[in-house]
Amino acid sequence: MLLTVATLEMRHRGDALQEWLFSVPTPSSAPGRRNGQSESSVVCAAEERYHLAVPRRGHVLSTVVEIYGKPIRDAVVALSCSLARRDCSAIRGSLFLPRHELAVPDILRSDADMAAWAIVSMWVVGLATKALPVTASLVAAEEWFLGLHAPDRLTKLASDEAIRKAETALRSEVDASAYFELLPYILDPHGPGSRLSVRRNPATRTAQTRKRAEGVFYTPADVAEYMAGACLSALSPEALPTVFDPACGTGVFLRAVLQEIRRRHPQRNIFSLASECLFGADIDPWPLDATAFVLLADSWVESGGHGGAPVEAWRRLRLNLACIDTLRIDPAEDTPERDGKNIQNDLAGNGRIAISRLFPALERGPTVILGNPPYADLGQRGDLTELGRLYETLGIKPCANAEIYLPFIEQMIRLADQGTCSGALVLPLSIACNVGPQFSVTRKLISKTRGRWRFAFFDREPHALFGEDVKTRNAIMLWSRIPSDGTAAIATGPLRKWRGDSRAPMFKSLRFTVLDSDIRAGIPKLEGDIQAAALRTLSTRWGRLEQVVHSIGRFDLAETPGTDDRTVFVGPTAYNFLNVFVRPEADLLNGVPALSEHPLHAVRCSSNRDAFAVFAVLSSHLVYWWWHTHGDGFHVSGRFLAELPFGLEAFTTPVDDVLSERGAELWSAIKANPIISVNRGRTSLAYTPNGHDDIRRKIDEVLADLVGLDEAFVDELQQFTARTVAATLRKYAITETEDKESA
Repeated sequence: MLLTVATLEMRHRGDALQEWLFSVPTPSSAPGRRNGQSESSVVCAAEERYHLAVPRRGHVLSTVVEIYGKPIRDAVVALSCSLARRDCSAIRGSLFLPRHELAVPDILRSDADMAAWAIVSMWVVGLATKALPVTASLVAAEEWFLGLHAPDRLTKLASDEAIRKAETALRSEVDASAYFELLPYILDPHGPGSRLSVRRNPATRTAQTRKRAEGVFYTPADVAEYMAGACLSALSPEALPTVFDPACGTGVFLRAVLQEIRRRHPQRNIFSLASECLFGADIDPWPLDATAFVLLADSWVESGGHGGAPVEAWRRLRLNLACIDTLRIDPAEDTPERDGKNIQNDLAGNGRIAISRLFPALERGPTVILGNPPYADLGQRGDLTELGRLYETLGIKPCANAEIYLPFIEQMIRLADQGTCSGALVLPLSIACNVGPQFSVTRKLISKTRGRWRFAFFDREPHALFGEDVKTRNAIMLWSRIPSDGTAAIATGPLRKWRGDSRAPMFKSLRFTVLDSDIRAGIPKLEGDIQAAALRTLSTRWGRLEQVVHSIGRFDLAETPGTDDRTVFVGPTAYNFLNVFVRPEADLLNGVPALSEHPLHAVRCSSNRDAFAVFAVLSSHLVYWWWHTHGDGFHVSGRFLAELPFGLEAFTTPVDDVLSERGAELWSAIKANPIISVNRGRTSLAYTPNGHDDIRRKIDEVLADLVGLDEAFVDELQQFTARTVAATLRKYAITETEDKESA
């Protein structure tokens, strides 16, 4: 069946998960300045038009990729089974191994699989570049790619029946324009393995498990384009950058940065830009071949061909891609060796190699490092001790369950050009709020590394940065350095909640607020000078909530009606409000289905008066903002409650009397409207303070006056809550189960 992109758009809209109903907050700006430029002077390269490689409402990237990716994988299977009966290693080696394999790959793929992928990729790229018609055979595609007079052919090793099956599979769904847009994804060998694919087809759980183990996610094109634009904006526009992706996969980031370099150097031949500027590494040999095919397609289309067989250009691009674990690469040496034997000797000796030996063009290190490192554990490996010695981020936890993406941050710093450079990584939100020692060490490393650091944070609801198939909370980390930088300058942003239809405006509106606080305990997520000033004031306070309450423990929901009136309960998760309540009505939960077994936090106070004062504080806009600023936008921890910056001074007369009165007033207003919800047979209870802004504002005013916060901040608090709540999809209720599924 032949499909056009327009036909696909119409068909795919019917695959929408639900009808999104929402509104979007307008971010405010808080510019800082550096060299005469505002802190927001990042050029967004993402286009306004719809793009198949960009998620949006009703358009799930993995779903559209699977429309074209499955026939491609089916064709590969058909060819691989046939090629496995023949020895294709010699021919594949002569055609597709332009550099010596430097080590045994961490992921092994058979020569038959690699050859099958190569055959199919020639055909896909030929169609994507419109060098071949959709009716072209695999044999014709190989002749185009290798040249008519090439002596060797992989297709000659496959049976006629295998070729027929492969071509039948490929022609079931074919569209040259869609191929071109989706090239980095449809050449990925994993197949579907997202939360949505598992719901639709449990058989895809195997691929999901492997993707999670390897930390593999589809990075949408607009994310890569934004990061590429940000990196290049930090460099001189005249000089050509050298770009390294430490986990390049099938080339999403290298493709994006190539287009950005091309935009800045329109007079240069795009193939020469790709071959001179772009470098990558990956532990899997196939994605490296696929990246070369992707970059070939881009340069072939724009330059109208290279005057020779495509394989010649492909080999040149493939020379810049190495199958190696990036954590085994060391910084550039002063006198790089170009002898391949010496490279192999290095790896045979201690398993490590300088980046300047691996890529002689990077004799000073790359000027740009960007990508999406794996979100996975480090795993069992024999060089844990050595890695712990080399990387501070692993020295604190040199074990198999250490986070692997954290040493990728350190590796970016280690490998980059020591003069002018820039970097960008898309990371889990835990870089900002996880309090584990590995994370604290990483943030300490950032704070002592000179240059400009900027962090943009993204919630998983109502829409996620990676789209609806990969529901994660993320951060985009940007770094740039010039020789005059003597210290680290750190800027942050809020935890953004946004809708899929506003992705391009969102990237263009990203703003950063300069921080002057210690980030070792976490990176605050805030927006604007008013919030930054409030953070400074509150962070200097010594009083803590734990000092004025008897205890902060855990309590089962079933037990709450039978408690006394001196205990305040707080839900362990939150979204649009912190779920805070005191003793509910005795018969409220009678006869309801099985109650949630996820324990509540129980804040035990010395009196009913203090309990209402604590209830007032925890229900305020201020504490909701503080939670957003320091947390992950979902979990509410006992540590967060204990360390709230309100101690004895907030719970002594007359402040305690006022807070207690306001707390009692708020509880009286909300207790008649309990939210009883059932999820997978378990009942939860919540009370929302939203809709009672007049009472909450009075509480905010008391707290602001107590600690000396400006009245403008009280206004900002209400606007913050309104923006945050407005971004939520109506008819949507986040659940603990859904959050665990996305972890």
